[in-house]
Amino acid sequence: MITIRLRVPSDTAGLRPGAARRAGARAASVVLGLLAMIGAALILSPAASWCAPPSGSESVAASDPTATVKAILDQATVVVQNKQLSPAERDKQLRAIAEANFNFSDMARTTLGYHWRQLTPQQHDQFVPLFTSFMEDVYLGKLQDYGVEKIRQDVARSNVSFIGQNFDGPDYAEVHSAVVLKDRPQPAKVDYLLKRDGAAWKIYDLEIDAISVMANYRNQFNRVINDNGYPALVSTLQKKSQQLGSTLNK
Repeated sequence: MITIRLRVPSDTAGLRPGAARRAGARAASVVLGLLAMIGAALILSPAASWCAPPSGSESVAASDPTATVKAILDQATVVVQNKQLSPAERDKQLRAIAEANFNFSDMARTTLGYHWRQLTPQQHDQFVPLFTSFMEDVYLGKLQDYGVEKIRQDVARSNVSFIGQNFDGPDYAEVHSAVVLKDRPQPAKVDYLLKRDGAAWKIYDLEIDAISVMANYRNQFNRVINDNGYPALVSTLQKKSQQLGSTLNK
């Protein structure tokens, strides 16, 4: 039987013993749900702490990775906090935010590691949309399991501080933040990895206390391929997406 565990890095005791008992574990679970995919990896601060971008600020966000991340989180916060939205419309809007701001092509390639080079162009075209749908379903499922109202409460009681950014050449950047929960004084370190896509920046990985979300999935996917082959991974992801999709508001 092939198993892919739908877990965030902080649940991976083998990677970081005890991590699931610290603030980072809770930060990961809530925000990966909020961002509807990967995914990713922090708690959102209250919407009031981040004012909506003023007119004309799109160019600022496009040129500045930190401004990009703030804008994404602001959008997600507005959607999750909007009690007038039906569950189906909320999920639809969260999917749209994810697809507009995450580089799923790079994320899909990263999760396959060296196996990506062994696939045909047709298999590449097959895997990227399958991976995208799988990740969205996984984290919308986490949002549903955790409870939207509980997430709203955590949002109101949390705080996030952006503490810097650095560049690796002209096309790669890393945005650093610290997340503090009201009842957990020890902050979680959350980093966003971004890649330039035309004039915009898009997220391709998230790290919590130096644990990569994409590395977690790469370890699981590679194990399936090594043991049973690429077709087995495709079949497993398709079945998982179908199972998750049947419980979501599509």
